Amino acid sequence: MRATVVASAVLAAGLAVSGGGLPGAALAQGADMRAPKGPIEITLGTSPGGTPDVIMRRLARIMAEEKIIDNPLVVANRTGGSWAVASNWVIGKKGDENTVYGVAQPVWTTPLTQGQKLVYNQLTPIAMFIQGDLIVCGQPNAPAKTLADVVKAGKDKPRSVKIAGAQAGSTDHMVTGLIEKAGDIKINYIPFDGGGAAQAAFLGGNVDLIVLTPDEMLPLAQSGKLRPLAILSEQRSSAPALKDVPTAKEQGLNVVWGQTWGLAAPPDTDPALVKWWDDKVAKLLKTKGWKDFIDETYRRSDYVDSSRVKQHFEQLHQEHLAVLKDLGLAKTASQ
Repeated sequence: MRATVVASAVLAAGLAVSGGGLPGAALAQGADMRAPKGPIEITLGTSPGGTPDVIMRRLARIMAEEKIIDNPLVVANRTGGSWAVASNWVIGKKGDENTVYGVAQPVWTTPLTQGQKLVYNQLTPIAMFIQGDLIVCGQPNAPAKTLADVVKAGKDKPRSVKIAGAQAGSTDHMVTGLIEKAGDIKINYIPFDGGGAAQAAFLGGNVDLIVLTPDEMLPLAQSGKLRPLAILSEQRSSAPALKDVPTAKEQGLNVVWGQTWGLAAPPDTDPALVKWWDDKVAKLLKTKGWKDFIDETYRRSDYVDSSRVKQHFEQLHQEHLAVLKDLGLAKTASQ
């Protein structure tokens, strides 16, 4: 398994080393909070340009521009093994104050689909603070105008409905499994090497459905290249551009699924460092730059802080495990 590493430094203006790491600054922050010294690497398992990469680079930029963190922040893309390379890198940095992990869904799903040792319970959780909705989309001129219509077609002729997605166990695959279970149907899931290839297949008319994020969906809907069928959230989005997209639940299908991202630290990280990161993330979420970013990408930024995030990690594990079991993709993973 070969790792590809691409790094991009975001430096605070005029500073090479964190003033927050100096004793005086640490005391000013309180006895239960300690800043790391020197550059900090935000490790990711995705390639440059992927959603987690875009999120963490924006986080690094805003933290530098707003002087929330004086330390240089470096985003490092350690790809390979569906995030396994990045996970192993961070786990191997036990107690390292200069490494954090930009966590995403594969932290939970990859160990389960590959039968590896679980990752989430080896990390030191910091916070989860970005959430994104998913939208099931259909061909613009297809007879099925709603997700309920799709389910009816699937009942009339099993596996006649084709959906494109990424590899087995991906978000697309899990959404497909949830729709199958809720609608009591079987869908023909066609996996591709990635989201780009799946989207090309959909736009070429080779499949009936695709699962996209709102910011991916809107330009294609506006140009008449797809029809949004259902947003997989508890309630409709309040964003003007999305308010007319019905939920799956409105259509009689109890399917609620999305994406979430946050930060974790290596095993055995000093609780005082976690507290420091908690404080910095809380300040980030209050900035105009972050709020604008969340609005631009139609995401939410509900804050699960360090006092609650360990339980949240466990909940995410159980949710992903249940879906992957239903799909027959959950292998026995050691604890």
